[in-house]
Amino acid sequence: MKDITIRRPGIEERESIHTFFEEMLVDTFEKNNVSDMKELLQEEILDKKRYIAQDFETEGEERFFLLAEHKGEIIGSIEYGPSNDLLNSCTGGEFKDMLEIGTVFVRPDWQKRGISVLLMYSLFEELKEKRVEEVCFDSGYKIAQGIWCKRFGSPAYYLENYWGEGFHHMVWRVKVKEALVRFAPKAVEP
Repeated sequence: MKDITIRRPGIEERESIHTFFEEMLVDTFEKNNVSDMKELLQEEILDKKRYIAQDFETEGEERFFLLAEHKGEIIGSIEYGPSNDLLNSCTGGEFKDMLEIGTVFVRPDWQKRGISVLLMYSLFEELKEKRVEEVCFDSGYKIAQGIWCKRFGSPAYYLENYWGEGFHHMVWRVKVKEALVRFAPKAVEP
């Protein structure tokens, strides 16, 4: 895509990354009709800040982020790291030693333009280079679940009403080579 750069974050932009996470999480909670869950929102914001700090502290070894940038402005992010406690508890530890793809964020004014596809492809390329064969990811957000079901099919785990009546949680298992085919650059819309 023209003028879009996928790159690693720099520690000097920590504050702008924190602001980006806060804006994306508030937007995500609103769009998924869970904005009343203020405590969970604050936990999510703190988790993302902690994860980016882990990336900086370990130079991408413990957590690894990529950013999408357009003319110096962050428009998207993606990360991977150790599978989270929720994912491990709801799968009986099946994915305990597997890397997890974290939240994919794209600014609302850039959504449906192929940015998430570009981020996913770039991250799967990184994983392939590191000889990772399989990853997992989970979601409790209805909108993301629809996207992931379309991209990856039925989840490996479906936890009905996990977050309350009508709010389910889903977990997927994905082979890196297959994901690279699904997210190949030809799939990115101009």
